[in-house]
Amino acid sequence: MDFPKRLLDWLPIASHPSLSQMLVVGLIIVTGIVMIRLVRPRRPQPVPACGVWADGLSENVAVQARPLMNGSEVAMFNLLLFALRDHFLLLAKIPLRSLVRLRINGDVYKRILGHAIRNMTVDFVVVHPGTQLPVKAIFVRKPGDDVPASSSQNQLIDALLQTAEIEVIRLDQEDRYGVKQLTALLGLQEEA
Repeated sequence: MDFPKRLLDWLPIASHPSLSQMLVVGLIIVTGIVMIRLVRPRRPQPVPACGVWADGLSENVAVQARPLMNGSEVAMFNLLLFALRDHFLLLAKIPLRSLVRLRINGDVYKRILGHAIRNMTVDFVVVHPGTQLPVKAIFVRKPGDDVPASSSQNQLIDALLQTAEIEVIRLDQEDRYGVKQLTALLGLQEEA
């Protein structure tokens, strides 16, 4: 109750008329409220619920299915599938962060590593059907890939996957592979 009185005593306006004093206190309070509103983080706008889209998409939105793989990737997938068919499952275009569980100490390392692997995708993943764990990560070098620029990225990928005990295999899209050759590269050749 005596807060306004103490505030008025603290301010160097004690010699002014009481109406001026109250005006100054009111301005201080309003300024404080405005500052709190400006400094406080704003809540994100809610995403429209699915019910908003029940009538369909706006005429301003065009949607079309796009292929997950190009023709040469489909051919490689079919060869790998044929080589693996009796032993493993084969998945395509899997984000790297889906294959490993990372525990990182320190915000700086989290930010750096998170940024480095955010958009990395493994071309093909060989999964053990019993444990459901990835056992091999297959990357296919495409024509026009910049090898020197991606070498540090490849070293990071190799280190992450090898630490998680996932074998890294790199193939070249320009090379012609047969099923026997891929079976040997994947380490699946049967003992005679």
